[in-house]
Amino acid sequence: MRSPGGDVVERLERGLRSAYERASSIGVVVGSISRYGEVRVQHGARVEFEVDPEVYYSESPGSLHRVGDYLAVVDPKWGHVALMRVVEIVRRDELAELGVEPPISGYQQGLEPRGLMTRTTIVGELLVEMDPETGEVVPATTSIEPQSPVVDPKPEVLARLLDLPAEGIPLGALATPGSLVKGGAIPVKLPLRALYQHVLVLGTTGSGKTTLLKNMIASLYSLFPRHSRPVAVVADMNQDFIQLPLPPRPAEEEPQAEAVVRSRIYRGVGPPRSLHVVVPLTIYDVEEAIANSEDPYDAEAQWRWFASNYYRLSILPLAGVEPPGWAVKTRGGAVALEAQVPAGFRLRLVPYTINTTTIESDVLAGLMPGLTAFARELLRRVRERVRRSLEGYAGPLQALYVACNVALALLSSKRQEYDLEEEVKEASDLAAPYIALPPDRGVGEAYEEPLYERPGGGEVTLGDLVRMYVEEILRARPHKGTLEALARRIGSLLDTGMVDVAVDRGGRLEVLREPGWDWIVSEARESDAPVVLDLKWPAERGLSSVEAPRLAAYRMLERLIAWKHRAWARRERTPSVVVFIDEAHQFFPQEKGPAEERESSRQVAGMIARIARLGRARGLGIVFSTHSPKDLHDIILQLANTKIVLRMDKSQLESIDISEDLKKYVPRLSDRTMIIMSHVYKEDYIIAKTSLPLVMHYDYTALGEHQ
Repeated sequence: MRSPGGDVVERLERGLRSAYERASSIGVVVGSISRYGEVRVQHGARVEFEVDPEVYYSESPGSLHRVGDYLAVVDPKWGHVALMRVVEIVRRDELAELGVEPPISGYQQGLEPRGLMTRTTIVGELLVEMDPETGEVVPATTSIEPQSPVVDPKPEVLARLLDLPAEGIPLGALATPGSLVKGGAIPVKLPLRALYQHVLVLGTTGSGKTTLLKNMIASLYSLFPRHSRPVAVVADMNQDFIQLPLPPRPAEEEPQAEAVVRSRIYRGVGPPRSLHVVVPLTIYDVEEAIANSEDPYDAEAQWRWFASNYYRLSILPLAGVEPPGWAVKTRGGAVALEAQVPAGFRLRLVPYTINTTTIESDVLAGLMPGLTAFARELLRRVRERVRRSLEGYAGPLQALYVACNVALALLSSKRQEYDLEEEVKEASDLAAPYIALPPDRGVGEAYEEPLYERPGGGEVTLGDLVRMYVEEILRARPHKGTLEALARRIGSLLDTGMVDVAVDRGGRLEVLREPGWDWIVSEARESDAPVVLDLKWPAERGLSSVEAPRLAAYRMLERLIAWKHRAWARRERTPSVVVFIDEAHQFFPQEKGPAEERESSRQVAGMIARIARLGRARGLGIVFSTHSPKDLHDIILQLANTKIVLRMDKSQLESIDISEDLKKYVPRLSDRTMIIMSHVYKEDYIIAKTSLPLVMHYDYTALGEHQ
């Protein structure tokens, strides 16, 4: 006679047998869920299972010896497969616990190996489960039965259970905090769409942060067809990324893990074959080019000298070979210089200056974060009056800078009578540091040379503009402190050396044109080249080592989003762009320090928030990178939907939403091992390890003796 519940028992027996059969088909059975404890399923639930000594000590599988490895459970009820991560491994010597002492032996030193032949208890944290019928991966919510088989899954099964993206930029191979998973056979990829929702990379010096960024860019240009990938634009503070088209230097000894990752995950990835470098051109570069040219008025010869000088100082120590002659190309007054480098890549240099002569005053104020509200209003008022009178032309900042100083002197002296013509002429020396003069010319001559031709006829000189601005400032009757604040910020812009670069061409004063970022990106797309904005160059050659790189980066971001927004309004298609900003804390600092610095940080935060919000819809993504998140503005932490953490000091993680368990691992992560937290993964986090650099990665500070 069948006992009550017999049908259920038979069904469970069949379910258990079926579960073990399925477990054997997806990997190696290593144990079963313990019969002696409760199995609770909830968020972050943990379950125990036991492993026989024969399995524990076998050479394969090896995933039972490391915290962080993945194991699967096949439940006998409905056959669903759950994934768990090992969080604890418990071992004990049961003979010692039973009081069985080893024999006394000086030779064996009291060893008793039989005490280690005991079952191992492993604790796993339930992560996700996969429906056996639909294959859908969802958070683990279904109950797990005692005696359910535990399996070390095959690589393809584990990748499916983790629901890792099949397409995207490879970040590395799946890993635990201490080693690779499945011998580095499982790629961890970041879908391209995640780049437009912005990424933050954190890591201390030497942890592999820059290597990761370089490997990402190399992968973009090696693995994706041109029509489906974005153009990479890099804000490079240390000339790390001008090395992109050069092959990696052979490692003295490549660790096995890195070799495996490179061969399995990055097969076919190498340096891009072209590179466009945007070089912020300072007035000091122009003066140097004039001094080294046979003809101080031959602009094309000066461009070639500038390109050769930049190559000699920046590329030659890396490539080791001189390029052939430079071809000069122009578009709307902007210049590009091209050469085929014998090292095997095409190089294009774009000298870049910022031209403010026609931009709106609100845009100009955006280049001077920290400007007070009163100073912004004064700038808008006097500048727009001049723009209207000259039909859209406001002139270079040299004119406004001199005018502010002349007006300050007149307001301070409180003189009722003065000769404005004479006052302006006497102040002309204030403009001298900001005009590139041939050796046979003086600033007084350049001051009165034609600068702008009115559409209706008649020429305007720099002196004319100064007089117009002085009159408008005096008419506005500003507070002395407001005028001083405006003069100080305009002076800071001019001190970068790259704003309104004015050159005396002998009979005419010329303000160099600003290349359009739409042109720069479109040309890079056609040439299949990443774009590097070299911010080290102006930092070393301007009067302000901090202001110039920030200014160039802000202008680049502002111009890119303005171009994208205009094209979107016209329903025009434009290339997608991903901007990589290394040392991001230098551009987007925390709100601290004096009131002017705090106001500057707030204005910059507003700019980046607007760019990030619009960029998400316009095809403009940003990858921020820093070793100092404590110094990074909070808005960046909020905007980045994907965060990648490499080795860091624990104190730097206070602002990062990361579990306490993971915080213990972060300071001890090996080089190039990262914790990835992103909405694109089903898990709270994924650990991956990237390879050694796939392109040249050389510490530029070590090249001094070669220069």
